[in-house]
Amino acid sequence: MKRILARVSGVGMALALASGLIASTAPVASAAEEMTTVTVKVKGPGANKMTITPYSIAQEEVGETPFRTWEGKPLSVKKRKVTFTIPTAYTDSMSLLVEPKWERGSAGYVPMAALSKDGGYCYPGTAKKRVKIKLKVVKQEVEGYGETAVIPNAYWVKAGKPDTPPGHQDAPYCQVSR
Repeated sequence: MKRILARVSGVGMALALASGLIASTAPVASAAEEMTTVTVKVKGPGANKMTITPYSIAQEEVGETPFRTWEGKPLSVKKRKVTFTIPTAYTDSMSLLVEPKWERGSAGYVPMAALSKDGGYCYPGTAKKRVKIKLKVVKQEVEGYGETAVIPNAYWVKAGKPDTPPGHQDAPYCQVSR
């Protein structure tokens, strides 16, 4: 699938998205739909006190209404990991919100875990029934609104550490074709 990965490169930079409402309910997975179990192993300061929320918000073009909106429950990291199940077809637009207890201030956007080699937050997708993602989280200082903010620079070890944590203004939209 051709994809364009959303990325915010600094404070004050916003995704070029038209404002609009996101569907409040996600499509319901059918009993026959294939599912993927994702285990996220977390390494970093305060790992066991973090919360991770998985999303899959897919749109075909920037500014279009998403054709898929799915949000998992916030998960508390225990023993340095979280596990959740997501419809396999939704993994091509999966993103992870990482919220450590030590985060402070506002960077001007919502930082997300980098899940692609170009530093974007959209996972490339999988057809596997089980996936393990090794996520490293480091503290990063950025100039926020009138103060220095400390935010997570979380990244899939396989993808590498981005210079600036990717993020969004409205919702973690990922562009994919249906």
